[in-house]
Amino acid sequence: MPTPVLSTRLRATTGAAVAVTAFDQNAIITTSHGSAVEVTLPLSGTAVGSVEFPIGTQIQVIQLGAGASTVVKTGTDTIAGTVATAAAGDLLIVTKVAAAAWLSALAT
Repeated sequence: MPTPVLSTRLRATTGAAVAVTAFDQNAIITTSHGSAVEVTLPLSGTAVGSVEFPIGTQIQVIQLGAGASTVVKTGTDTIAGTVATAAAGDLLIVTKVAAAAWLSALAT
C-alpha cells in the first residue's frame, strides 16, 4: 500500500457550513465564525457527489473563531472519536481508516 503524501495545503473558511471536497485531501481547513461550524465529510464511494479518499487520508480542522467546529458524516459513513472542538486553537485530526470509516482525534 502506498504511503500518503502529506501536504501543507491550507483552506481558510469563514462560513457556518464547510463541505469537504477532493481538494481537501491531506489538507488543513481553518474555521473562523462567530457561531458553530459544521464541517461535512462527503459520502465515500464512486456515486455522484461522493469522494473516494484513499485510506490514510487526513483532514485537519483548526478552530480560529469563537464557534466550535464539528465534523459530520454523510450517508452511512462512520466517524469514531471526538468530533467537535471546544475552543479557539483546538485541532481535529480526521483520518480515513477504512472504506467508509473515519477516526477523529482532538488536540488542544
